[in-house]
Amino acid sequence: MTDPSVIPHEAGHSTSLSLLQRVRARDQEAWERLLRLYAPLVELWAQRAGLQEADAADVRQEVFLAVSHAIGQFHCDRPGDTFRGWLRTITRNKVIDFCSRRRDEAAPGDLADREALARVSPAQVDESADQAVEQENQVLYRRALELMQQDFERSSWQAFWRTVIDGQTPQDVAHELQITVNAVYLAKSRVLARLREEFTDAIGS
Repeated sequence: MTDPSVIPHEAGHSTSLSLLQRVRARDQEAWERLLRLYAPLVELWAQRAGLQEADAADVRQEVFLAVSHAIGQFHCDRPGDTFRGWLRTITRNKVIDFCSRRRDEAAPGDLADREALARVSPAQVDESADQAVEQENQVLYRRALELMQQDFERSSWQAFWRTVIDGQTPQDVAHELQITVNAVYLAKSRVLARLREEFTDAIGS
């Protein structure tokens, strides 16, 4: 299967219709899409740091509460500034806060809880190994595509998916879907354009 990470290269740069710009404008629908896009990744980061699933879910709620309060302050003013990097920093800080709070609340004799907290490493949120980055990209691009699917007709979506994700030739896809090759290219172009407009600035590394 073709790696979804090829998509941003084909999609180009974000436009004025981007998800983040709509979120900063307090568009509720855009906020809900951002939550659905990034919730799995925030939980992945928290679990990578060593938190259990339920604790990671609690951290996720704290992270997005912080994001909702501070999103207006987020700007990509310097080279390398990305929303993902900003969100990663918030997540790391919330993991630290969570562990500190749990240590304060732990009973003196609760050795198991203290040992579990000792194994948590907030620095792992910033794991930059190729395998970790690839996993993050897979989570984000798959999630973005899931959010977009309902916005396209079934034949257009299948034409895009089979050519870009499954790696089939436009000719084979056109034959299977009983549409023209030009229709396959147009469908691919429309989906990639939508991905560029809405998600590129939100899912950059």
